[in-house]
Amino acid sequence: MQYMKEIIEDKNLSFASKWQRRSELIYTQKDIDAVRSEWAKFMMKYHIS
Repeated sequence: MQYMKEIIEDKNLSFASKWQRRSELIYTQKDIDAVRSEWAKFMMKYHIS
């Protein structure tokens, strides 16, 4: 999910450069937890009881 977010937010529109650098990315558990938290907060805005 973090990788997808970075792709979308990147101003460089070249897909080839985005695909090439994917192998250089390393996400820590802290990074993963941050994305999970952000996603959960986003989804809670649209949760209907």
